[in-house]
Amino acid sequence: MGRRLMTSRDRSHKDIDKLQEAIVAQLSQTQRGCRRVPYDGSAVGNDTAAARAVYRQMQRIAELVVHSGCYTTQRSSDSIFLDLSAVTQLCDQKFVTYNYDNIPSIWRAIYIDAQLIRALHVLKALGIHLKVAHLERCIRNLDLALIVAGAASTSKGQLCHDLIIRLQSMLSELEQYNSHKPESYDNDCSPPRKRFRTAKVECWSPGLSETIQADSLIREFAFGEAPSFMDLAAPDTSVRLTPFIVRAYAQEAGWSAVQSSMNKSAPGSWSSMEHLLQMAGPGRVVPVEVGANYIRKDWGQDVMLWSDFLRHCRWDETEQVSGARGDQISNALSPRQPLIYMAQHDLTSQFPALERDYMLPDYVYTSPSPCKECPIYAPPATSNGVITNLWIGPAGTVSPPHYDPFYNCFVQAVGFKEVWVAPPHCRPSNEMTGSHSRRYGDSTTIEPEASSGTDTTTCITEALMQNTADIDVFETLEAVPPFVRAAASKAILGPGDLLYMPPGWWHSLRSMTRSFSVSTWF
Repeated sequence: MGRRLMTSRDRSHKDIDKLQEAIVAQLSQTQRGCRRVPYDGSAVGNDTAAARAVYRQMQRIAELVVHSGCYTTQRSSDSIFLDLSAVTQLCDQKFVTYNYDNIPSIWRAIYIDAQLIRALHVLKALGIHLKVAHLERCIRNLDLALIVAGAASTSKGQLCHDLIIRLQSMLSELEQYNSHKPESYDNDCSPPRKRFRTAKVECWSPGLSETIQADSLIREFAFGEAPSFMDLAAPDTSVRLTPFIVRAYAQEAGWSAVQSSMNKSAPGSWSSMEHLLQMAGPGRVVPVEVGANYIRKDWGQDVMLWSDFLRHCRWDETEQVSGARGDQISNALSPRQPLIYMAQHDLTSQFPALERDYMLPDYVYTSPSPCKECPIYAPPATSNGVITNLWIGPAGTVSPPHYDPFYNCFVQAVGFKEVWVAPPHCRPSNEMTGSHSRRYGDSTTIEPEASSGTDTTTCITEALMQNTADIDVFETLEAVPPFVRAAASKAILGPGDLLYMPPGWWHSLRSMTRSFSVSTWF
């Protein structure tokens, strides 16, 4: 087995050499960037000087890695890991010193390059001093380079993905080697294969909560009767000025991500934990939010293994389907367990393989112009004018009433959500979340454990609060003004349903079951 393992890696020498060339080229690019940043003697200038000094040290480490090959001693290998960890920790300190949007690009580049060098060192070690923990830590750090340092939106993003794939391959080989399992088995003695429970097709139709504070229903269409692309693209159209729902949109549009009653075993279904793990591969971590919602003081952010997160959201269990709303929400976590969910994260930038399971709705390419209701509207300043984020969480997660500056096509892929919407002029509460007279969500049945707050978390929360109302529209304990309730609408989104939302409209969502959604701003 050891000979086969080494032979496999010998065949990968050329691939590793290509990766090394690409990494060296990226390091040269960062070096040129360091030289272009001016030093003016100010605090920012001093920080720039520090970044240049750190990068000179990292260049020394890179030279050791490039010329080390498989003959690195255990001591020198450990020294390289320690030096790169020190660089990473210094970058972490810089990241919390600045507001996220103002983090100097040079520190982001240094962080990314440190992870590229670490990965190269692991690949070149060829298993001589390699441990599973080294590979897992390396994959985690490359994920953080994509998530935190923004590598996904740079030329280094694809290099991070290539390295992760290579490291995952080594991880699988090493784990198999360490387990001393033979590579082939007779039919009668094959090893047990871990199986994941398949969720039942969610073909039931839960009822709306009687306490949701809206008097009317959101208008809805069957797929064949929905507004067309041209209907929404017309400059004088009124269709795009109010929300609407297209039922079973994703199934009709050919999304393999959405399980249907007609094709219960469709490949690519996001209700399958096995499929979601395969699309990511082993060792991946994702950013999560901890707490009932971002208004609460105990809200925070963290990263955790993708596999652990899916288990937390009960993706490894059969969905408990019931027509009773009490049963739906009771499938949420126990009162003592913190609520963990993923919100507004471009997961496909981490796991590109997921992109094959869905397509962006044609609506997002209608290029809407500013209207009377939103005269300052402008599309997202991205290369294609859209921003796509994925939302994942267990039953009981709540997005408090808020509005967005963009149009939105929100598609429910897995599970059911209650939706509440109101026109731009109908603020649900006179108190925005800057007020501390009460906290949204105090009456929820899910009470997350308190977590230590940080200045960074506070800044993020305050930014989110600017367009968020401090009220629970799903309960009658805090009634919205009567005119708001009269103007508001409600609905339940099920698997495959699309919600079209104009900018400026207030909306709040609550998960009735575990939930996976795709949100596209345009």
